This record gives sequence, C-alpha cells and structure tokens, in this order.
Amino acid sequence: MHSLHPPSDLTALQAPHDVLSFGPFELHLPSRELHNGSARTTLQGQPFEILRMLLERPGSVVTRDQLRQRLWPEGTFVDYEHSLNAAIKRLRTALGDDAQNPRFVETLARRGYRWRASDHPTNGRRVSQPTGNRLLVLPFSMLGGDEDFGNGLTEELIAQLGSRGAEDVRVIARISALTCTGTGQRARQVGESLDVGYLLEGGIRRQDARMRIAVWLVDTHEEVQVWSAIHECDVKDPLATQIDMAARIAQSVVEEVARRTPRERSRSRDASVTAIRGG
Repeated sequence: MHSLHPPSDLTALQAPHDVLSFGPFELHLPSRELHNGSARTTLQGQPFEILRMLLERPGSVVTRDQLRQRLWPEGTFVDYEHSLNAAIKRLRTALGDDAQNPRFVETLARRGYRWRASDHPTNGRRVSQPTGNRLLVLPFSMLGGDEDFGNGLTEELIAQLGSRGAEDVRVIARISALTCTGTGQRARQVGESLDVGYLLEGGIRRQDARMRIAVWLVDTHEEVQVWSAIHECDVKDPLATQIDMAARIAQSVVEEVARRTPRERSRSRDASVTAIRGG
C-alpha cells in the first residue's frame, strides 16, 4: 500500500449504513454531520430528524402530523406550527435549498413535505473518483550524490510532461506537491485532496559517474502501482542527463496515462452513481 500513516479521520471508521449519500452531500448519522466535500455542518436535533425521516421515505409524503410525533412526543407543550416551520427553514439553509424552487425538500401545502431529489439517498460513503488524467509529480528521492540533481530532474520532468502531454495529462504545479510531502498521507488522500488520478514517484541512486533512476506511477484511487521503469546511465553532463532522462520518462508516462484514461473515465462515470454498500 502506498503511503505518503493510516487516516486519522474517525469518519473513515464508520460502517457504511451509518452514512446516507445524496446529491453532493453525505449525512453521517452518529455525529449528525452533513458533509459537502470538505465542508461540514452539524445539524441540530430537529432539522436532523426531519432530514432523516425524508431520506427514509424518498418520494413519499411525510405529513406534518408524522413530523410532530417524531419531534415532539405526546405531552410536549410547544408552538408546533412555528417550531416546525423554523426547523424546516434551518434544514433548507444547511442544504442550500430554495423553498420556491426546491431541489431536495418540497412543501405540500397543508399536508407535509416530500424528498424530491432525483438521486435517491444510498447507504454508504460516496465513492470519490479523482480526475483520471491529472497527475502530481512528487520530488524524487536521492540516495547518494547531490540532491540538486534530484530536484533538477523533478523540475525538468514536470516541464517535459506539461509540454508533451497537454491533451492527455494535466500536470499539477510543483508547489502543490509540497502540501503533501512528508505529511504521511496515503495516496488516496492525496488524490482526493488535490483531485489527481496519479502520483509519479521516483528514486535516484548514484555511485561515482554511474546513475540508476527508478520511477513508478501510482493510481491514487486503487493505491496500486500501475507502471514502472528503470533507467541507467553514465553522468558526464548533469544538465544533459536530466533533460534526456526526463524526456524518456515523460514520453512513457504520457503514453501510459493516455492508454488508461478512457477506462478511468468510464469507471468515474459509474462511480458517480455508486455508493459502497453495507453488508
């Protein structure tokens, strides 16, 4: 498994049936958190219960009397009409929904409410697929020799990839690599945070004038190595060697990503409507 320490986010430990996914949102039931990408909102008790009831019965009417029974047990004294309207308003605010043109919560006059989203809620966390042809080049490690050579090769490789793969490969700026280097993030976490489908890593070993460069391509979603190569050479002119090695590696990487991209795009389309099922 490729690691850039296990994830610390406790939500990763939740069972699939503890999460309901719909639209861009995930509702985490134990914590009452509504996730929209990296944004998180903790729902108050009444908006949370209303949302949960609606998600349990997509397309069906949830009457105001049913909501009253769930939210205010018998014997509770409250201005029910006002309190329910206020809770619905808070829920719509959390969802970014519009009462006049609702995407999620539809009002049925004098009857109740209905979940009207075209994509019905599913059990499990949504599968997040990074964009297949976006690639991040991580700094090459240097074992023996001058670290400047490794930095120079990394920079040259980014430039070569950018010029050769403009249509097939979208290369992330090098400064973005600095945000994940040394953080202990897993490949999938890097892929999700930077929206990259691949990581390109490498290691350089040098003894006197002899150099061995190993490079590998990692699929961030599957966290597996999908391509690798080894190049050996004698270094007489460091700059010329960097240019030559970067050109060879860039050409191979562009061809590999281009070959895999149609399959990745198909998988992304499938994943956009698929959730990880419990059981």
